[in-house]
Amino acid sequence: MTGTAYILTHFAVPNFGANLQAWATARALSSRGFSPHFVDFRPEELEQKYAKSVSEAQRAAHTAFVAEHLTVTAPVASQEAFEALCASAPADLYLTGSDAVFRLAPDSQREDLRFPNPYWLVGAAGVDGAAARKVSVAPSAMGCALSEFPESTRQKMRAALDDFAHVSARDSWTAGQIAAIGYKGAVTEVPDPVFSLAPVLRGLRDKRASGRPYIALCTQGRKPRAWVEAFTRKAAAAGYDTLALPTPEGRLDEGTTRRANLPLSPLDWAALIAGAEGYVGGRFHPVVISLATGNAAVALDLYHRHPFERARSKTWQIMRRFNTSQACHSRAMHRFLTPGMVWAQLRGQMRNRAARLRTADLLAAEVTAWYDRVCDTSRPDAS
Repeated sequence: MTGTAYILTHFAVPNFGANLQAWATARALSSRGFSPHFVDFRPEELEQKYAKSVSEAQRAAHTAFVAEHLTVTAPVASQEAFEALCASAPADLYLTGSDAVFRLAPDSQREDLRFPNPYWLVGAAGVDGAAARKVSVAPSAMGCALSEFPESTRQKMRAALDDFAHVSARDSWTAGQIAAIGYKGAVTEVPDPVFSLAPVLRGLRDKRASGRPYIALCTQGRKPRAWVEAFTRKAAAAGYDTLALPTPEGRLDEGTTRRANLPLSPLDWAALIAGAEGYVGGRFHPVVISLATGNAAVALDLYHRHPFERARSKTWQIMRRFNTSQACHSRAMHRFLTPGMVWAQLRGQMRNRAARLRTADLLAAEVTAWYDRVCDTSRPDAS
């Protein structure tokens, strides 16, 4: 055993993608000799938000996944509590990411959106008085402009990152913002850890039930029933069903051939996406799962308002790696997308499944290489 690792990420929220990326990190660290422990940092305001928006049964499905697959520390409610944990039980490795752990809000009082907070690993302590080994794996600022914070705050951010052995970012926007606050070290772009689950996801696809192929839809109400019905007719004419994929909050498109109902575990949810021939919707991790399994994807993107802001979007950034960024549509463009346009983009992508699988394998290899690098305590610590 190499030692204990503390992971700081959004592992326990009722969000399918967040749970899966945390599991991917746990698997990666375990396979490299670490005992992964997720620091149980859950701001009260965030917990209250999900308690209101996600049903008790669905929250229980996420809680069960975490209990089965992840080891969790005692609750940590604040930066001070994190520092106390590190002082009383220091770890051999501190890892922040993936997910939007570098997202901040200047005027927020929420513990995870103000600086410092545990995600920046300020106050982490090493074993036996040694310096703490800190690394990041694909963190994101999620479109947040860190460069616009006061210089006094940017200076503290730089100081925090200067203590890292290795710094990475999930997208070029975040990497650019880290550079913009004055950090001089190297920042490596590393894809979302869910790509490292490609063998698992493809195994889920191989086990899909026989029957008519289908397209998974999750527009979150951005397309009315009439639009969904027209799209379903397009799909049916080509021999496909449509499946309404729910969000954890229970949003479902009306007008599809079939529907999936909550509660769903993260793996059952992933299986529905992996088993489809394509995905149409807004959230990030369904796109990642689609691409990792070679499926087509059209994104009604939530992360950029108009085409000029596309660099802020994590979805656009990852689809660009697959040469499908033209199928990532800004919020301003959603109303112009006809069922025929979306169907044509899906059909065009379906002809290039083998190319997507090759690209997904390359991204999975990049994730693997980064875990190898940050977990190798024998190599010099240098960002």
